[in-house]
Amino acid sequence: MNNKYYETLGISEKASKDDIKKSYRKLARKYHPDLNPNNKEAEENFKKVSEAYEVLVDDQKRASYDAGDFNRSEQPFSNGQDNYYYQSQSANEARYRDIFEQMFGGSGGFRDTPSKGEDFGYKLEIDFSDSILGVEKEITIPQGKKLSVKIPAGIKEGQKLRIKGEGGEGYKGAPKGDAFIQIIIKPSTQYTRKNNNVEIEWPVLFTKAILGSKIRVPCLDGEVDLTLPALVNSGTKLRLKGKGVRLKDNPGDLFVKIKIIFPEKISDELLEAVKKWESQVEEKV
Repeated sequence: MNNKYYETLGISEKASKDDIKKSYRKLARKYHPDLNPNNKEAEENFKKVSEAYEVLVDDQKRASYDAGDFNRSEQPFSNGQDNYYYQSQSANEARYRDIFEQMFGGSGGFRDTPSKGEDFGYKLEIDFSDSILGVEKEITIPQGKKLSVKIPAGIKEGQKLRIKGEGGEGYKGAPKGDAFIQIIIKPSTQYTRKNNNVEIEWPVLFTKAILGSKIRVPCLDGEVDLTLPALVNSGTKLRLKGKGVRLKDNPGDLFVKIKIIFPEKISDELLEAVKKWESQVEEKV
């Protein structure tokens, strides 16, 4: 059994709910930040005992914790869409303080000073093409409100967007908190990104590689014609200018990496022609 939270509160695994509350009251008073100004160690201990209390005082959470199934680290709330909600560190700290105030009748001093509302965090998953071209998405937060999120072209994995004033309510006239949207990008099966450039590997029939021709290549916003030079080698990269990340000041390019392919079968006539051509090339070499 994981007994970290029990050790934090100084109680046994068989402790009753009253024992849990009694131990928390004692430790919370001991480590409360208002009673230990500028004491980082006391502040950290206060967070730890508050976290342990929050889990162990809840029968369902405690049962999950005792069974080894409880994971405190950033458990997301999914609303069935592509975005997930998780409480930020400031939200957790505020919640721990609220626990203290509920138990001690608001004597902690936190309610006497105006304070900005909690910041809320969300995760939003977008397609690879949206990260390159930019897009506007709508997410629904747990409170039921819909937020419009403008995602700029070229956004990167893990980058966060801030929506001001869409967090928790401030106290005593202080401003509301903010919403932070963390971007998760779905990998593409075709494209890879390097800085502001995008690359795609594209198959070309060996006859077109020998003779040269125009081919149709898919870009992130539609197909375009690409001129294939004669005698192009496999692995050659051809550039389509401005077809990468769509930044106004410094747009990236799309690089098409040529992959020469052959048919499963070729005719006897073609085979003989290749053999003859090969012998001529060897003579010149």
